[in-house]
Amino acid sequence: MTGARAQAAFARQIGLRGVHAYLSANGWDRETPMGQAADLYRSRQAASEVAIVPASEDYGDYGTRIHQLAGQIAVVEGRARTAVLTDLSLADSDLVRLRLPRGSPDDTVSLTDGAAVLEESRNLLLAAACSAERPRRMYRAGRNKRAALYLRGVRLGHSERGSYVINLLSPVAPSLREDGLLLPKDPFERRVTRTLASGLRASRQVVDGVNRGSAGLKEFEDRVEQGISANLCRSVARLIEAGDGLEIGLSWALTRPAPDRGERFMVSFRSADIPVLREAGRTLSTRQERTDEEIEGYVARLSRDASHPTGVATIKAFLDSRLTSVQATFDPEDYSLITRAHDARLSVSLIGDLRREGERWHLRNPRDLAVIEEDDVD
Repeated sequence: MTGARAQAAFARQIGLRGVHAYLSANGWDRETPMGQAADLYRSRQAASEVAIVPASEDYGDYGTRIHQLAGQIAVVEGRARTAVLTDLSLADSDLVRLRLPRGSPDDTVSLTDGAAVLEESRNLLLAAACSAERPRRMYRAGRNKRAALYLRGVRLGHSERGSYVINLLSPVAPSLREDGLLLPKDPFERRVTRTLASGLRASRQVVDGVNRGSAGLKEFEDRVEQGISANLCRSVARLIEAGDGLEIGLSWALTRPAPDRGERFMVSFRSADIPVLREAGRTLSTRQERTDEEIEGYVARLSRDASHPTGVATIKAFLDSRLTSVQATFDPEDYSLITRAHDARLSVSLIGDLRREGERWHLRNPRDLAVIEEDDVD
């Protein structure tokens, strides 16, 4: 397939919404249409240039006409037609652009680093999606179904030259109007990218404060509502490590302009930021209550005040692949059950809300306690 034919085939996939949004945002004024077959735009930069946009994507020559239109725009803007086609194709998506300064002379990275970048890019968006749904210090993988569903719609765009660059395309629904006004509420997809920008900006500001000796953990925790989380800090640190630095840019879909669309978002991190972000991620994760946590282990110790009906048990269980002591307070009925498990040296299973306090793990609201009989073990 020749270059022109390949470009025309690519143009065939570009939606009309993106074409109209691009023209309106880049100095083309809509004219009164001539009939129902096409819409007309006139360039404010070159008044003699009139762009003809087909009225339907179902036309047999739609791809050819969009390809020709891209060539016309390219002449007016002094750019390559391929660059215009790319911009038209991105008009209905928020674009997250990650650039890693470290790369080979041919703008490549090792397979190991490349795999890490893709995985952490996914984790970065997942952290933003979880924060957009419900801001928290830390998230458990796979717990947020809405965030997982969002990730299925994100696409990996074409790479670019210039160190090592990857583009993540987050499709977003177009703006709708009611009585001539834009509907104000953003869809979830836009809230994710705005939360990503907010969390990254806040992280950069707090790291700068730490470097100057004027900020600490409290400032990270105070910015959780803005999108900071243990997951975000860890992903940024790993991306910096893979690329010996990191630049993240974000631009909004033209079909759904953001209020601050004219402000170009860009944030950068250096290798020196890795220890701060890692420590923030580690500390935030230990301070987040883990709700509905299922644990299984054996009862190591019992404690009960004769004057009080409840009792405390210390259970040895694996948390994050490490054998850990977890304390929980039980009502009289469950305490009797867990005492039987202790005396018979049987394991127990239960559900509760885990929280770390200092060096200790506590299980709040323990429930669904069950003793695992020997016959239940395979």
